[in-house]
Amino acid sequence: MTHTQLTQLVQALLDAPQSNPKVKEFAQSWIDAEGTPKQEELTKQLVSVAEQNIALIDETIGFAGSELATQILGAEGAANLLQHAKDIKAQGAEFCDCQACVAAKNIIDLKAEIE
Repeated sequence: MTHTQLTQLVQALLDAPQSNPKVKEFAQSWIDAEGTPKQEELTKQLVSVAEQNIALIDETIGFAGSELATQILGAEGAANLLQHAKDIKAQGAEFCDCQACVAAKNIIDLKAEIE
């Protein structure tokens, strides 16, 4: 994996609207540390950050069916998310497929090359 490819993965975490603030802060710190020893240290933490912040599909289904999801997404948005999550689970998905989770999964899949 090239540094450019790794940068693209981290940028995807930062750009994903669904990434939580801690992930966005981590990703921005990684990008800001370009070419420094600090970036090397942050790279060692990257897979762990991704693993801690990816949602299993059952977690997504649980959230989508909750009152909190209705408050955040509205009734229709929550219902749509719930149906989508159930549909992709039926197709074999293990994880949520939002941009943030896809970015995290891409990092996790390359764990051996990153660490």
